[in-house]
Amino acid sequence: MPLGRFTANALSVVIVVFCCALLTSPLIAQEKADLAKLAAQLKDKDFAVRRSAVEAIGQLNNPAGVDLLISALNDDHQEVRSAAALTLGQMGAAKSVEPLAKMLQSQHLRDRLGAIIALGMIGSEKACESLILLLKSPSAEERDSTVAALGGARCARAFEPLVKALSDEHYMVRASAAMALGDLGDKRAVEPLLALLNDTATATDSVRTGVVVSLGVLGDKRAIEPLEKLLKTEKNENVRQQIAYALQRLRAARPDKQ
Repeated sequence: MPLGRFTANALSVVIVVFCCALLTSPLIAQEKADLAKLAAQLKDKDFAVRRSAVEAIGQLNNPAGVDLLISALNDDHQEVRSAAALTLGQMGAAKSVEPLAKMLQSQHLRDRLGAIIALGMIGSEKACESLILLLKSPSAEERDSTVAALGGARCARAFEPLVKALSDEHYMVRASAAMALGDLGDKRAVEPLLALLNDTATATDSVRTGVVVSLGVLGDKRAIEPLEKLLKTEKNENVRQQIAYALQRLRAARPDKQ
């Protein structure tokens, strides 16, 4: 390449970078100004103003706003605390795992549920560790949310606890555990899922639906024969539809997925 052309190209790059810097600097300054304004609003006497500030910080998606959101976890109003937890989860703020885990000890169920959802969104090892401990909660609603969060976070270390949750006393938790095992993608789940499917005492409609969906997702052809057998006797139309879809997926699965 001629030196003159190289120099011209290099100069063009420099000009573009310089122009981008000129455009970016005001944006950064504006975001800092916005955060300062929102930080002030987090101290407003009106909880609705504080909640709106939390949501606005989330929309900025600026890492500098994480500390402000963490502080909002201690707000006096439930709505603000819940909004802060969910916003931290949506931002995937790893820095917030410890304060969110602490929130799991709150006396307020909504606080705990918000923290569970947020930790599931973040999905780090520490988040998964905190969630697994909650599977022993006396609250079925809390266990159900925890199971769903573990599946959504793809927490591999939660495999055994989730298998154990298939025998939970509440059908809602059993159904969510079945779905979560499908989310993990670990084919070791096929046998316990099939065992649950054959347990007529515990496999309610919702539980069977969760099991069938996960078997289809896991793609293990060992599930084809049991599902074909179930299809002949299943009376619930929604479950029948899910069986048909799962069978379609399983039959189309490649041999190397066996």
